Amino acid sequence: MTKRINRFKLCDLRFHPYFRRVIERLSDEVKEVVLNDMSFQILTDDDVSEALVLRYEFSAPITTLVYLNTKILMQPDHQIMHTIASEIAHYILKKEGTHVCEGKLDDLLVKWGFGKEVEAVHYDQAISESEGYKIGYDWAKNQSHDYLMQHFGLYFDQWNDEGLGSLSSKELNMLNRKVENEPILEDILPSTKLGFLDSDISEIPDPLSTRKAMLAGILTAVKEANL
Repeated sequence: MTKRINRFKLCDLRFHPYFRRVIERLSDEVKEVVLNDMSFQILTDDDVSEALVLRYEFSAPITTLVYLNTKILMQPDHQIMHTIASEIAHYILKKEGTHVCEGKLDDLLVKWGFGKEVEAVHYDQAISESEGYKIGYDWAKNQSHDYLMQHFGLYFDQWNDEGLGSLSSKELNMLNRKVENEPILEDILPSTKLGFLDSDISEIPDPLSTRKAMLAGILTAVKEANL
């Protein structure tokens, strides 16, 4: 598998583990199309926004070229996999002559077994637009990495792999107590009463959504620091 993925020779090697995880979950038929169709290529290049001239040479004519910004690597793993799977789905639908829209992409991803990623990314998109997310992110950017991992590392793997929408009621209660008992409230919301944390965000019909939005912002900053 690794050797066959290497056909995407102009793509940052840091993406290859994600390619492998996505492709391994595809049907044998789709997998072979993705790995064998040299007219489909994926590339990354950090110089693309600065270089005056860039030249790429391919061994076969290209009909579909996908550019992945390396900033995507700062996202949680489930978002990275969703992005790659979505681009493959887009390519497959176009190859079949199907009109591509978000609904069809989601349907195909669910059919391929990426239903959890689709659901998690939709939740992520809603929560990232909230005020709580911005507050948590801005606060975390001014903290040390060790401090953040000590206080919030418990949630990092689950957020990274599955998204905060998958937190159980027990984990939500733990998060509730941790946020209320930690002095970070005074730093994050120095002029806001605790009632702010008890209010739900209308776009996120989920208990403790404001706390989770803050936590998502904090963990996003942690992922960036890790990278």
